[in-house]
Amino acid sequence: MDPGFRRDDGPGSQAGMTLIEMLIVLVIIGIAASAVTLGIGAATRKPSVESEARRLASRLQAAADDAMLGDRLVAFTAEPHGYGFARIGANGRMSAQTDGALAPHTLPGGITLTLDVRPPVVLGVDGSGKPIAATVDNGSQRWVVRYDGMTASAAPAPTQQ
Repeated sequence: MDPGFRRDDGPGSQAGMTLIEMLIVLVIIGIAASAVTLGIGAATRKPSVESEARRLASRLQAAADDAMLGDRLVAFTAEPHGYGFARIGANGRMSAQTDGALAPHTLPGGITLTLDVRPPVVLGVDGSGKPIAATVDNGSQRWVVRYDGMTASAAPAPTQQ
């Protein structure tokens, strides 16, 4: 044995990892595994008709609330592959919203939107907005978003027979 190397196996020596070190390693492994799992899930998850219908309902509700709380007219505009909102000024002119919760939204490929009324639809400041029924469809799934002038909700479309 090399005279410069001294091994101490006495009662106070420690070899290996402490419990804290092991826990830290396990936490790091857990975080890495979670990140990989979430990344794989996001990459394989495809936008669904249900999620788009619920998004439309929540955005309609937010726009109606904005109209009521801000005491200003807001219009809902739509086309087959997207929708948006516009503010209506005192002069009656519409200005499209391009940011925030009222920004335009393009539907994912294969999903379409049809309304039972012709856009633009004014969301009233006092709950007197025109009722809307919008159908979100991809050919195999259909959801209906209803706005009654005060609240918006999304539900599966009744099956046709």
